[in-house]
Amino acid sequence: MTNVTISIEEEDLKQARIVALQQGTSLNAAIREFVKSYIGNTQHYQQVTDCILQKAEQSKYSSKGHEWTREDLYE
Repeated sequence: MTNVTISIEEEDLKQARIVALQQGTSLNAAIREFVKSYIGNTQHYQQVTDCILQKAEQSKYSSKGHEWTREDLYE
């Protein structure tokens, strides 16, 4: 495990320690969980984006150059 130094406003740090204590964990553990969640969300977002782009490329639909207006879409 690697140590990391970060800068956090003092009041934010105090509040984060209180929340961690209320949740029965340490701030260190909470930050580790946040990083894991952040990585997971980023990977999930990338997978979803890749899937959407792949489906768009496979689509046989063509707008034939028509640009839709907001009113067109509501009709």
